[in-house]
This record gives sequence, structure tokens and C-alpha cells, in this order.
Amino acid sequence: MYDLTRSTPSEAAIGFVSPFTGTNVRLGYADLLAVLKGREQASRFFSTFIVNHLEGRQPSRWCLRRKDGHPVKRTCQIAFEAITFELLRDINGIISNRTSDPLYAMAEAEQMQIRDDAMNEISPMKTCEHCRVEFGAVVDSAKEDFWERLPKWFDIDVSPWG
Repeated sequence: MYDLTRSTPSEAAIGFVSPFTGTNVRLGYADLLAVLKGREQASRFFSTFIVNHLEGRQPSRWCLRRKDGHPVKRTCQIAFEAITFELLRDINGIISNRTSDPLYAMAEAEQMQIRDDAMNEISPMKTCEHCRVEFGAVVDSAKEDFWERLPKWFDIDVSPWG
């Protein structure tokens, strides 16, 4: 069911044509409702993650760029702001069609910090090692929390889970 949350709500409701039988395969009403409710809960989790752990994030106490000679001493804080902006810009999957998947988007927030710019320039989203590791721990914890909540969100009994 979680995989269906990457589809638009209308795609999940319409179903798909089976390549094997040529028939339209659709979710029943209860399953469709569970997918839509689960999608909403996952989306809320991700927006709360952005607000609580990324938006306005301060650099680590051990940030390597706090006292460097760089004219902009807030480099890591600016990087977190750029990552926040990038995730919000693509929150509905318009650009990559993947941030409707919160697990992917949280991992992407972490990966943005180490990726080079497409023009082979230093990316504005690169943080120092201390800031990246500290944020990585937050991402790992959030992903674990997310996984633990999945069965409840999609009204599925999976025992034992986690």
C-alpha cells in the first residue's frame, strides 16, 4: 500500500490495466480509503519532519565553518535553508516525482549535502562533516520512526513489525 502513495490519488483510484489479462485492476473502496489515509499521514509526518528538523536548523556546535575565514560564516545554516527550499519546491513531486515518498525525500535531504552541483561547482547545499553527520542521525531516527508507524497509518496488521 505504501508503494501506491507514490501515485497520484486519482491514479490510485483509477487503477491500472493488467498487461497479462488486459483487465482493469482497482482497489476496493476500503483499501483505497486506507491508501489515501496512509498517504495523508505519511505526508504529515514529512511536513512535520521539515518543520522540526530542517527549517531554521542551526549548525552543529562543532561546525567547521562557524569560525573560518569565509566571508559567509553561516555556510552550513544556508545549506540547510537551501535543502529546505528544494524539498518544499518539490513537495508534490513536480520535479522528481519522488518526494511524495517521504522515506526517499528524507534520504534525499541527507544526500543533497554531499552531492556536487551539476555544473561541477560547489553545491550551496553542502555542509561540513559535523553538520552532515548530526543531521544524518536525525534522518536515520526519523526513518525508523516512520517505518514503525506505517502499519497503523495504512490500517494493516503486521505482527511482529519493526
